[in-house]
Amino acid sequence: MIDAHLHLRDARIEPYHARFVQEALAAGVSACIDCSARPEEWNVTVACALDVTTAFGLHPWYASVAYPDWPDFLRLALQADPGALIGEIGLDGLRRTADGGLAQRAALETQLALAARLGRPVVLHGARAWGALLHAVEPWAARLPALLFHGVSFAPDLLAHPVLRRRNVWFGVGGALLSPEARTLPRLAAALPLDRLVVETDAPDAFPSGGEPLVLGQYHALLNHPGNLPRIVRAVARLRDIPEPELAAIAEANTLAFLATR
Repeated sequence: MIDAHLHLRDARIEPYHARFVQEALAAGVSACIDCSARPEEWNVTVACALDVTTAFGLHPWYASVAYPDWPDFLRLALQADPGALIGEIGLDGLRRTADGGLAQRAALETQLALAARLGRPVVLHGARAWGALLHAVEPWAARLPALLFHGVSFAPDLLAHPVLRRRNVWFGVGGALLSPEARTLPRLAAALPLDRLVVETDAPDAFPSGGEPLVLGQYHALLNHPGNLPRIVRAVARLRDIPEPELAAIAEANTLAFLATR
Protein backbone atom coordinates (compact mmCIF):
# COMPACT_ATOMS: atom_id res chain seq x y z
CA MET A 1 0.00 0.00 0.00
CA ILE A 2 0.99 3.61 -0.54
CA ASP A 3 0.15 6.33 1.96
CA ALA A 4 -0.56 9.21 -0.43
CA HIS A 5 -0.12 11.97 2.15
CA LEU A 6 1.89 12.16 5.36
CA HIS A 7 4.55 14.35 6.98
CA LEU A 8 7.79 12.50 7.73
CA ARG A 9 9.64 15.74 8.48
CA ASP A 10 7.17 16.97 11.10
CA ALA A 11 9.18 17.80 14.21
CA ARG A 12 6.61 16.13 16.47
CA ILE A 13 7.50 12.65 15.23
CA GLU A 14 11.28 13.11 15.18
CA PRO A 15 11.78 11.29 18.51
CA TYR A 16 9.53 8.45 17.32
CA HIS A 17 10.62 8.21 13.71
CA ALA A 18 11.78 4.59 13.87
CA ARG A 19 8.45 3.49 15.36
CA PHE A 20 6.55 5.59 12.82
CA VAL A 21 8.22 3.68 9.97
CA GLN A 22 7.99 0.34 11.76
CA GLU A 23 4.22 0.70 12.16
CA ALA A 24 3.92 1.53 8.46
CA LEU A 25 5.87 -1.53 7.32
CA ALA A 26 4.02 -3.82 9.73
CA ALA A 27 0.70 -2.65 8.26
CA GLY A 28 1.82 -3.32 4.70
CA VAL A 29 2.60 0.29 3.80
CA SER A 30 5.72 0.28 1.64
CA ALA A 31 5.71 3.78 0.14
CA CYS A 32 4.45 7.29 0.81
CA ILE A 33 4.22 10.85 -0.42
CA ASP A 34 5.97 12.98 2.18
CA CYS A 35 4.58 16.52 2.11
CA SER A 36 6.22 19.53 3.72
CA ALA A 37 4.45 22.51 5.23
CA ARG A 38 7.04 25.27 5.67
CA PRO A 39 10.56 26.28 4.66
CA GLU A 40 12.13 24.83 7.82
CA GLU A 41 11.25 21.36 6.51
CA TRP A 42 12.57 21.77 2.96
CA ASN A 43 16.21 21.12 3.86
CA VAL A 44 15.49 18.20 6.21
CA THR A 45 16.52 14.84 4.77
CA VAL A 46 14.75 11.74 6.04
CA ALA A 47 16.19 8.31 5.26
CA CYS A 48 14.01 5.31 6.01
CA ALA A 49 12.90 1.91 4.71
CA LEU A 50 9.85 3.38 2.98
CA ASP A 51 9.92 4.35 -0.69
CA VAL A 52 9.48 8.11 -0.23
CA THR A 53 8.34 10.67 -2.80
CA THR A 54 9.12 14.15 -1.50
CA ALA A 55 6.92 17.21 -1.88
CA PHE A 56 8.08 20.75 -1.07
CA GLY A 57 5.48 23.43 -0.39
CA LEU A 58 4.28 26.29 1.79
CA HIS A 59 1.09 25.26 3.59
CA PRO A 60 -1.59 27.98 3.79
CA TRP A 61 -1.33 27.99 7.58
CA TYR A 62 2.17 29.44 7.30
CA ALA A 63 1.71 31.75 4.31
CA SER A 64 1.38 34.89 6.43
CA VAL A 65 4.47 34.23 8.56
CA ALA A 66 7.02 32.87 6.04
CA TYR A 67 10.01 35.08 5.36
CA PRO A 68 9.79 37.14 2.13
CA ASP A 69 12.30 35.19 0.04
CA TRP A 70 10.67 31.79 0.56
CA PRO A 71 9.81 31.45 -3.17
CA ASP A 72 13.52 31.50 -4.05
CA PHE A 73 14.26 28.87 -1.41
CA LEU A 74 11.41 26.71 -2.74
CA ARG A 75 12.62 27.00 -6.32
CA LEU A 76 16.13 25.94 -5.30
CA ALA A 77 14.80 22.96 -3.31
CA LEU A 78 12.77 21.80 -6.30
CA GLN A 79 15.62 22.26 -8.74
CA ALA A 80 17.85 20.17 -6.48
CA ASP A 81 15.30 17.32 -6.54
CA PRO A 82 13.86 16.82 -10.04
CA GLY A 83 11.50 14.10 -8.77
CA ALA A 84 9.91 16.24 -6.07
CA LEU A 85 6.28 17.36 -6.13
CA ILE A 86 4.95 20.73 -4.97
CA GLY A 87 2.84 20.43 -1.83
CA GLU A 88 1.14 20.77 0.46
CA ILE A 89 -0.24 24.04 -0.88
CA GLY A 90 -3.69 25.58 -1.12
CA LEU A 91 -6.27 27.55 0.81
CA ASP A 92 -7.67 26.97 4.29
CA GLY A 93 -10.90 28.07 5.93
CA LEU A 94 -10.21 26.51 9.31
CA ARG A 95 -7.79 29.15 10.58
CA ARG A 96 -8.75 32.77 10.05
CA THR A 97 -6.01 35.35 9.56
CA ALA A 98 -6.03 39.12 10.02
CA ASP A 99 -5.38 39.69 6.31
CA GLY A 100 -8.52 37.83 5.27
CA GLY A 101 -6.52 35.15 3.47
CA LEU A 102 -4.58 37.46 1.15
CA ALA A 103 -1.24 35.83 2.00
CA GLN A 104 -2.72 32.37 1.39
CA ARG A 105 -3.98 33.30 -2.05
CA ALA A 106 -0.71 34.99 -3.01
CA ALA A 107 1.33 31.99 -1.85
CA LEU A 108 -0.92 29.60 -3.75
CA GLU A 109 -0.64 31.64 -6.95
CA THR A 110 3.16 31.80 -6.64
CA GLN A 111 3.43 28.04 -6.17
CA LEU A 112 1.01 27.17 -8.97
CA ALA A 113 3.05 29.35 -11.32
CA LEU A 114 6.23 27.59 -10.21
CA ALA A 115 4.61 24.18 -10.68
CA ALA A 116 3.56 25.10 -14.21
CA ARG A 117 7.02 26.45 -15.03
CA LEU A 118 8.86 23.38 -13.69
CA GLY A 119 6.27 20.84 -14.79
CA ARG A 120 5.62 19.44 -11.29
CA PRO A 121 2.42 17.82 -9.99
CA VAL A 122 0.85 19.55 -6.98
CA VAL A 123 -0.73 18.34 -3.74
CA LEU A 124 -3.57 20.64 -2.72
CA HIS A 125 -5.17 21.50 0.64
CA GLY A 126 -8.64 23.03 0.70
CA ALA A 127 -10.18 22.46 4.13
CA ARG A 128 -13.42 24.49 4.32
CA ALA A 129 -12.25 26.45 1.28
CA TRP A 130 -12.91 24.05 -1.59
CA GLY A 131 -14.90 26.48 -3.71
CA ALA A 132 -12.29 29.21 -3.41
CA LEU A 133 -9.51 26.70 -4.09
CA LEU A 134 -11.16 25.45 -7.28
CA HIS A 135 -11.66 29.02 -8.46
CA ALA A 136 -7.96 29.75 -7.87
CA VAL A 137 -6.74 26.53 -9.48
CA GLU A 138 -8.99 26.59 -12.56
CA PRO A 139 -6.77 28.89 -14.70
CA TRP A 140 -3.78 26.63 -14.01
CA ALA A 141 -5.32 23.15 -14.21
CA ALA A 142 -4.55 22.54 -17.89
CA ARG A 143 -0.95 23.72 -17.44
CA LEU A 144 -0.10 21.35 -14.59
CA PRO A 145 0.91 17.70 -15.01
CA ALA A 146 -1.43 16.56 -12.23
CA LEU A 147 -3.34 17.72 -9.18
CA LEU A 148 -3.98 15.69 -6.03
CA PHE A 149 -6.71 17.14 -3.82
CA HIS A 150 -5.73 15.92 -0.36
CA GLY A 151 -8.21 15.12 2.41
CA VAL A 152 -11.27 15.77 0.27
CA SER A 153 -14.37 16.62 2.27
CA PHE A 154 -16.67 18.61 -0.02
CA ALA A 155 -20.25 17.88 -1.07
CA PRO A 156 -20.48 15.24 -3.84
CA ASP A 157 -22.27 17.76 -6.08
CA LEU A 158 -18.97 19.63 -6.42
CA LEU A 159 -17.59 16.73 -8.48
CA ALA A 160 -19.36 18.34 -11.43
CA HIS A 161 -16.92 21.28 -11.30
CA PRO A 162 -14.82 21.46 -14.51
CA VAL A 163 -11.53 21.18 -12.60
CA LEU A 164 -12.61 18.04 -10.75
CA ARG A 165 -13.76 16.40 -13.97
CA ARG A 166 -10.30 16.63 -15.51
CA ARG A 167 -8.35 13.43 -16.08
CA ASN A 168 -5.24 14.89 -14.42
CA VAL A 169 -6.99 15.19 -11.04
CA TRP A 170 -6.79 12.69 -8.17
CA PHE A 171 -8.63 12.61 -4.81
CA GLY A 172 -7.17 11.69 -1.39
CA VAL A 173 -9.48 10.08 1.19
CA GLY A 174 -8.25 10.05 4.78
CA GLY A 175 -9.12 9.21 8.34
CA ALA A 176 -11.97 11.72 8.63
CA LEU A 177 -14.05 9.07 6.86
CA LEU A 178 -13.95 7.00 10.07
CA SER A 179 -15.51 9.71 12.24
CA PRO A 180 -18.92 8.72 13.65
CA GLU A 181 -20.05 12.28 12.86
CA ALA A 182 -19.07 12.05 9.18
CA ARG A 183 -22.08 12.60 6.93
CA THR A 184 -20.93 14.16 3.69
CA LEU A 185 -17.61 12.34 3.38
CA PRO A 186 -19.03 8.79 3.12
CA ARG A 187 -21.27 9.94 0.26
CA LEU A 188 -18.31 11.62 -1.41
CA ALA A 189 -16.04 8.58 -1.00
CA ALA A 190 -18.73 6.43 -2.60
CA ALA A 191 -19.06 8.84 -5.54
CA LEU A 192 -15.41 9.59 -6.37
CA PRO A 193 -14.09 8.24 -9.69
CA LEU A 194 -12.63 4.87 -8.72
CA ASP A 195 -9.66 5.26 -11.07
CA ARG A 196 -8.56 8.50 -9.36
CA LEU A 197 -9.09 7.66 -5.70
CA VAL A 198 -6.08 7.37 -3.37
CA VAL A 199 -5.86 6.75 0.38
CA GLU A 200 -3.85 8.71 2.95
CA THR A 201 -3.36 9.17 6.68
CA ASP A 202 -2.04 12.76 6.90
CA ALA A 203 0.09 11.45 9.78
CA PRO A 204 0.98 12.64 12.35
CA ASP A 205 -2.29 14.63 12.09
CA ALA A 206 -5.87 13.48 11.41
CA PHE A 207 -5.88 10.71 14.02
CA PRO A 208 -8.74 8.42 12.94
CA SER A 209 -11.56 7.25 15.14
CA GLY A 210 -10.76 3.71 16.30
CA GLY A 211 -7.12 4.01 15.27
CA GLU A 212 -3.96 3.21 17.18
CA PRO A 213 -1.94 6.26 18.29
CA LEU A 214 1.78 6.58 17.77
CA VAL A 215 2.29 7.93 21.28
CA LEU A 216 0.04 8.52 24.28
CA GLY A 217 -0.27 11.44 26.64
CA GLN A 218 2.36 13.75 25.18
CA TYR A 219 0.20 15.99 23.01
CA HIS A 220 -3.27 17.49 23.16
CA ALA A 221 -4.05 15.47 20.02
CA LEU A 222 -3.00 11.85 19.58
CA LEU A 223 -0.34 11.43 16.92
CA ASN A 224 -1.37 9.45 13.86
CA HIS A 225 0.87 7.10 11.86
CA PRO A 226 0.67 5.23 8.53
CA GLY A 227 -0.09 1.95 10.29
CA ASN A 228 -3.69 3.21 10.43
CA LEU A 229 -3.97 3.21 6.62
CA PRO A 230 -5.64 -0.24 6.44
CA ARG A 231 -8.55 1.12 8.48
CA ILE A 232 -9.16 3.76 5.82
CA VAL A 233 -8.85 1.19 3.03
CA ARG A 234 -11.38 -1.02 4.82
CA ALA A 235 -13.88 1.83 5.20
CA VAL A 236 -13.61 2.84 1.53
CA ALA A 237 -13.89 -0.79 0.40
CA ARG A 238 -17.13 -1.23 2.34
CA LEU A 239 -18.60 1.95 0.87
CA ARG A 240 -17.67 0.87 -2.66
CA ASP A 241 -18.70 -2.78 -2.10
CA ILE A 242 -15.26 -3.90 -3.23
CA PRO A 243 -13.07 -6.51 -1.50
CA GLU A 244 -10.48 -4.83 0.68
CA PRO A 245 -7.41 -6.24 -1.14
CA GLU A 246 -8.87 -5.09 -4.47
CA LEU A 247 -9.51 -1.57 -3.19
CA ALA A 248 -5.95 -1.43 -1.79
CA ALA A 249 -4.57 -2.48 -5.17
CA ILE A 250 -6.70 0.10 -7.00
CA ALA A 251 -5.62 2.92 -4.68
CA GLU A 252 -1.97 1.93 -5.05
CA ALA A 253 -2.22 1.83 -8.84
CA ASN A 254 -3.91 5.23 -8.81
CA THR A 255 -1.16 6.74 -6.67
CA LEU A 256 1.49 5.35 -8.99
CA ALA A 257 -0.40 6.82 -11.96
CA PHE A 258 -0.38 10.22 -10.25
CA LEU A 259 3.35 9.96 -9.55
CA ALA A 260 4.04 8.89 -13.14
CA THR A 261 2.98 12.38 -14.31
CA ARG A 262 6.26 13.83 -13.03
